[in-house]
Amino acid sequence: MQLGPAVGAVFASSGEVQKAAVDQVHENLALIERELREGFFKDRKFFGGDSIGLLDIVLGCGSYWLAVFDEVLTDVKLVDPEALPLFHAWLREFEALDEVKETIPAVDKLLEYAKAVRQMLLGMSNNGTADTTTATTSASATGAATTATVPDITVDS
Repeated sequence: MQLGPAVGAVFASSGEVQKAAVDQVHENLALIERELREGFFKDRKFFGGDSIGLLDIVLGCGSYWLAVFDEVLTDVKLVDPEALPLFHAWLREFEALDEVKETIPAVDKLLEYAKAVRQMLLGMSNNGTADTTTATTSASATGAATTATVPDITVDS
């Protein structure tokens, strides 16, 4: 399993399925941590060097949601600063960039939305209308009826 689908599975599941997905996320992040510690990207501020590159953007935009998920999933910690100090530092450096702050909504703006989506996904999986390993499936795509209300997010620019 790749990092994105594993994170999605953590968000859309519970119990043993979620535990297995959390383990997979940790294994994937450990690979990135090892690369930052002793691989090609050792001693770099960003994957692109002193400034961000394509890999930073791709990984950073997806990893940005990890903080949101850590807030929504109170019993799950996806990014442990002690276990993944270099990845954690890289992620905080990425999030601190003006370009990122101007582009990606603040975590607090995404929390309400993420909580509603999680409840909807869990409701779908409990009703047998969604596979808990495919977290990106929406209610409209499956045709499932739901009572969850997903709030709109307005981002000031």
